Amino acid sequence: MRMALLGIFAGACLAQELAFDAASVKLADPAHPSAGNSGGPGTSDPGRIHRGMLPMIALLTEAYDIQIDRVAGPAWISDFSGQNRYMIDATIPPETTKAQFQAMLQNLLVQRFQLAVHRETRNFPGYDLVVAKDGPKLKESVPSEPPPADVTPAFALLQKPAFDKDGSIVLPPGPRMMSMTGPGVHRLKAQQQPISVLVRDLSDAIPEALGADLMAEPGTPRARVADKTGLTGKYDFTLEFACAGCQGLGAMAAWLPAIAAARAQAQADAPPASVASEPAGSGLPAIFAALEKQLGLKLEKTKDVPLEVIVVDHVDKVPTAN
Repeated sequence: MRMALLGIFAGACLAQELAFDAASVKLADPAHPSAGNSGGPGTSDPGRIHRGMLPMIALLTEAYDIQIDRVAGPAWISDFSGQNRYMIDATIPPETTKAQFQAMLQNLLVQRFQLAVHRETRNFPGYDLVVAKDGPKLKESVPSEPPPADVTPAFALLQKPAFDKDGSIVLPPGPRMMSMTGPGVHRLKAQQQPISVLVRDLSDAIPEALGADLMAEPGTPRARVADKTGLTGKYDFTLEFACAGCQGLGAMAAWLPAIAAARAQAQADAPPASVASEPAGSGLPAIFAALEKQLGLKLEKTKDVPLEVIVVDHVDKVPTAN
């Protein structure tokens, strides 16, 4: 017991010590905006970050890897158009992981804004994700060796994607996930991923599919989804559906001609009876039908989805000087 407590204490101390090599934090100047976010682990520039014109809630969601409507605090932290927006530039130690980066950002917010938070579980109305009556259609991943060092990194797919005959993006070997939107369409491609990845994507995908534009209104409530499937493996799957709120601002917009051509060729090669008929418009089913048809899963409304919430007990509006 004593050794376990010491291990927890050591881990907590390590997290507290994680810090950027150098960091500049300041109020953004609306007259001289420096918008846009770039850099960090998993990007083409892992050694530095730039975060421009962001409200406090956007920094908190990144630091704690949590959705925007699962942060509770004073109203001003969620003002995307007001004066309380911030710009952060920082350099990151080599080979920093995503989890380490998040700990660094948490520590930076504590140091510069005197941030104090606590976690609690709250119940929300939402959906239970369950297995449909005919059973799951997910393909369980085949265990594989780690991808070779020269495999194309995931971010390179944004510039040069490859497609299979059905118009599905081909991901490099290893655990991967890409969520992509184009005009009126949303596609999630997952490889060696647990159901939690799908649940997380659905929280944004459901309101978008029903017409919400999350880019224009980032404060829009997300859907709350609880995993009740009982599926514990890792899976390869693709989910695509009509999306009324997807305006083509995602990377997928540039790929739509290639996707359409690949799908048309696949349908031309197939016997007519095997080509499924879909609703007019995007040619894709609604999200609820797509889940059942493509993955063998179903969304059922519920009044009680327990979710962890980050509650802001204190945070300053103005950061301490650099």
